[in-house]
Amino acid sequence: MEDYDIAIIGRGVIGSLAALAGHKANLRILLVGPKEDLITKKMDSSRSYALSPSSVDFIKKVAFDNSIELNHQNISIMEIVNNGGRIKLLAEDANKKYLAKIVSHKTLMSYVSISETIKNIHQCENKPYSLEYENTSGGERAVLTFKNGKNFFQTRSKLIIGADGASSWVRQKAGIFWGRKGYNQKAIIADIIPEKEHKGVACQWFYKDGILALLPATNGSLSMVWSVSYAFADKVMSESQDIFLGHLNKISQSRFGPLRLSNKPTSVDLSMTLADSFYGRRIALLGDSAHTVHPLAGLGLNLGIYDLIALIQHGGWITENHESLFDPGSKKKLIDYNQHRVKRIPKVQFSLDSLVGLFGLPNAFANSIRNLGMNYADKFPLVKRSIIRHAHTIF
Repeated sequence: MEDYDIAIIGRGVIGSLAALAGHKANLRILLVGPKEDLITKKMDSSRSYALSPSSVDFIKKVAFDNSIELNHQNISIMEIVNNGGRIKLLAEDANKKYLAKIVSHKTLMSYVSISETIKNIHQCENKPYSLEYENTSGGERAVLTFKNGKNFFQTRSKLIIGADGASSWVRQKAGIFWGRKGYNQKAIIADIIPEKEHKGVACQWFYKDGILALLPATNGSLSMVWSVSYAFADKVMSESQDIFLGHLNKISQSRFGPLRLSNKPTSVDLSMTLADSFYGRRIALLGDSAHTVHPLAGLGLNLGIYDLIALIQHGGWITENHESLFDPGSKKKLIDYNQHRVKRIPKVQFSLDSLVGLFGLPNAFANSIRNLGMNYADKFPLVKRSIIRHAHTIF
């Protein structure tokens, strides 16, 4: 039976980053799950992330031996529009080089891909079959059983990280309850070709029927996230391309000129979820396995990265000597990690949920209040600097 310091379930962005961070800390890592086929997979071709400066710094730090550059597009200006209200956030107003970097899913996965030559990361494409616990001479260990055809094999680890998404197998096996709030919305995702240069400007329009975000991407394109009701999403995606683009051009007020589709739009359901606990017996949950948020602020992946940073800090991955007594899955470390995250994640979720509700109110009075607040904030650089810095320090 192979022994590891950490077993990571899930080979997406968060799982791969956790493995790289463990590699940098000279820990023995088991990375579990099917490897994503970045060449033939088309489902995530339009998926992009708005990475905060803190997330970018962390990614570059753990991918320290990566010889390629992270292909990205800086957001230098953010324009938020609500009928008669408008606020314009500039990176230079807060003495920042950029507000966020837009990186495609395919690019980011390629950047954090793990070479087979990294000796202290063992990669296993079999799905875990069961989770048990065993007392050894070195202390308690979590035991994962895998099924390979008719055969079974097992591994032991001091800590199991659940980075396996909103339908987390790890969370289920740990018996951690979770809650879900559906928004009765879908996010329609597509790559857009604008007539005008985007010049690093991101725009977001709040209107009575939804939220449209057009984010500057590489090669002059725009990454679209359009949050609308289930009924409208199904209707508009079944209509002709001209009608679909007609809606976009009307909502965006031709900010980037006439828009064209670069690929076929896809959609995902939107909801907010939160686990009752971010930890279990020798288990830590990261990212979507612990929480999801509405995409209006682009915080989803960033919050998962902040989870990982907190787990590294409270788990002593870097600061402690990795001798036989080193235990990243000790109860005290996991409680400290949990306390850190439960102080922050629900606050972020509440704020985003409140914004969804506020901008969803259709009456004229609510619209007037929104416009007044946005136009007021836009007149005061100090307020705008505060908004930017708060977004950058949400960790």
